[in-house]
Order: sequence, then C-alpha cells, then structure tokens
Amino acid sequence: MNPLNAGDYVLSNGKPYADIVELFAANIRKRTVNGVTEPVLYLNDKMTNLMENNGYLTYIKPLQDKGIKVLLTILGDHQGIGFANMNDTQTTQFAKILAHAVEKYGLDGIGFDDEYADYNTSLVSGSFGNLILKLRNEMPAGKLITVFEFGNIGSSQINATAAEQIDYAYRDFGYGTYISIYGLDKSSYAPLSINLGSSFLPSQVTLYRTRAANVANGNYGAIMHFNLRTNSEVNQISLFSAIATGAWGETVSVASSPSNAGNRPQDWTFVSSGHYITMDDVNAQ
Repeated sequence: MNPLNAGDYVLSNGKPYADIVELFAANIRKRTVNGVTEPVLYLNDKMTNLMENNGYLTYIKPLQDKGIKVLLTILGDHQGIGFANMNDTQTTQFAKILAHAVEKYGLDGIGFDDEYADYNTSLVSGSFGNLILKLRNEMPAGKLITVFEFGNIGSSQINATAAEQIDYAYRDFGYGTYISIYGLDKSSYAPLSINLGSSFLPSQVTLYRTRAANVANGNYGAIMHFNLRTNSEVNQISLFSAIATGAWGETVSVASSPSNAGNRPQDWTFVSSGHYITMDDVNAQ
C-alpha cells in the first residue's frame, strides 16, 4: 500500500485525519559476530525502497509536510530473536540500531509489534522494557515510541518505568478499555483498534462512531487503524467520517488533488534481498 494514501484523508477543519502513519513493517533479525549473537534491523523486500534510494523524499517527507508523524514498525521474523529475549548488550545494540535508522531515514520514531519472533530461547525478564528505555535515551527529544498490545508486554517485560516512555499503545483489534501494559496512562492508550481490510456495514459504522465518542469522552489518547486500503478496493470514507464525528465533531473527505488521491498505486520496486542495518553502520556514522 502506498503510504501517501494515508495523507489524502482530510478533516472538515482542514487538518489531516491521520496524526501518525506507521510503516508496517521492518524486522528484527540476528547475525553472529565472533561467535556472539547480535540483533540487526532488516528492511525487507517491500520496505527497502521506502527507506533507501531517496524513499524519504518520496514517501515520508510529503506526509510530514502535512503535519503527520511517520514511524517505522518493527516486527519479529521467525529467527528466534525478539524484543523479549535479548540480554543487556543486545538491547543496547538494537536501541542504537533503531535510533540510527530514525536519524538516517528522517523518521519520527519507532513502533513495536512483538509477533512472529518464534522465540527459541528463554525469555529474558525486562528485555522489552530495557529496549524501550534505551531507545528513548538514544533518540532525540520529541521522537515517538509506540507498542501494539500483543505478545510479551506484561509487567515482567514492560514495567511502569518503561511504560512511562511509551507515547501510544494500541489495543489488539476490537474495543476495550482494559490496559494490559502496567503503568501506562490512558492518555497514551488506543482502546479502539480497527482492521480496515474489509468492508463495513452501516450498523458497524454507527457503532464505531459511538465508540470513537467514548474514546474521546473518556480522555483516551488514540484510535488505531491497521491495513489501510485504496478507495477503489474498500471505500473507508463513511467509516472515517463516523469516527471523526464521534471523536471531534468533524467529517472526513478525500483530498481533491492529486486526481488519484486515496488510490495512489504501489509504485516502488521491491528488493528481494532487502537491506540490513547492523552495528557496523552505527559505528561507522
């Protein structure tokens, strides 16, 4: 999906409908250096040219110019390493690698989704929280950290100190106000989380308007959408307008320019080998 489509939705007050766009997703992988396992960041085939080869100028900066923050989500990749089983050295390394990527690609922060790691070693207590704390210290002020409420996010992994460093946490799909990340304030929580990959019945649209109002009236911090589609595939305008009406008393329309707003094609070349960012890149900067 072309991420620029997310910037084509405009509130009736002229502001973008989206405050944050997360590029889903790059991966955590590993390599062995002198017999020691190190984490690495892998920009997979679909992600590489969104970042590399002036991808920033084409796909990231235009969203930022509209006032939208652009983050890179990090996902496991079936290699037995993830946010929840790294030792202290590994969390330091991966935090430095992620901060390097944020700087190199002009990003506004990092999102975490603890899925598909296929952990093949014991989890390390506090690993995920340590990574969050170290990433916060590595990035400049104002950069964002988000967490999808899935996987290993309990207090043994993310304690209250680490939770204070999370800007937004997104509920696993659906609606509910229970926050499973210990110590996270509701002003940083998205209790409404919607998968956009299917059509929505009028009754569902009405329900989401009510839920969006509940989110706003309850002083929760966010509403999350996943799997944005083109308008020609799934027209999301009625859903977005209902949510905007419930939350802010606004409606949503598609920008009048360009002519393919909301239907921008996937127009970059996939790179089968992907692109790795390692501690070598960090040390070379």
